[in-house]
Amino acid sequence: MISFGHVLLSSLILGWGAAIPFGPINFEMMRRNLSFGFLFGMCFGSGVVCADLTYVTLLCMGMLSLLKHVELLRIVTMIGSFVLAWFAYQAFRAAPIMGTQPSKSTKPALQNWIEGYVFTLVNPYTILFWASVSSQLVSITEAKTTSMILASLGVVLGAFSWVCIFNGGLHFTRHKLTVFTAKLLNRIGGVILLGFAVYGLYNVYTQYT
Repeated sequence: MISFGHVLLSSLILGWGAAIPFGPINFEMMRRNLSFGFLFGMCFGSGVVCADLTYVTLLCMGMLSLLKHVELLRIVTMIGSFVLAWFAYQAFRAAPIMGTQPSKSTKPALQNWIEGYVFTLVNPYTILFWASVSSQLVSITEAKTTSMILASLGVVLGAFSWVCIFNGGLHFTRHKLTVFTAKLLNRIGGVILLGFAVYGLYNVYTQYT
């Protein structure tokens, strides 16, 4: 018999597991928050959460099993790596953060949401994470519709709670950042994004060939 409390708690932890590790997604969200303000960091993060929800839905439908095909995984990894490289380029060419106050963004909030969604959707590391936990999630929900819906809710709550905590922390500690630190974080984010992109392409020509 399924315990709905167990399903919710387990999926909540999965949501944290997808959101908290400090990789390219969190660095890009941090960069947007520091560069343009709390709203833009939250919009980007909300797009990330929706992408995670998309993968949970596909996982529950059994569609992530398609990624067991090497050629498809290779294509997805290549696309994701080029997207990471594009965001790295944006980080490097962005105007330096002068002071601890956010700059004025030329992008509407909705575009930040879309970019967060696409960024996460094609991120090979996000795909591999959800593919790797697919068996656990199916086991937790026993492939029942009600428990799958509850699991999706848990993942969203977990991931979104981190987005709120992370952006809120940046918002209230912004005044403690020096100009040098703010600039350095922006550049480090770009280097990390580019590093993940290169590593992804390296995997394409080593592990997937």
